Amino acid sequence: MLLQPVPHTLPDIVAPTVRIVEVINPPTRGLSMIDVAVAAFGLTGLIMAAATVAGLLAGALFIWYRSRRAITIIEARGGQHDLFKV
Repeated sequence: MLLQPVPHTLPDIVAPTVRIVEVINPPTRGLSMIDVAVAAFGLTGLIMAAATVAGLLAGALFIWYRSRRAITIIEARGGQHDLFKV
């Protein structure tokens, strides 16, 4: 008895091959203090900036005002430090 070779035929439906694709995003750069400050510069940042400007302006006005007048009695008397002399 002779065995007949079985014809090798391709099946009608080919099973799909499964491929897992992982998308790797490019590395992001780290956040610096400037990035955080700019991101937080909303209403709170605006109030903080206004307070800084107001403080600097008040300090400049205070220094200007005090430089126009005598600060102590001794300065008002022209440097004479004898306080009992009228």
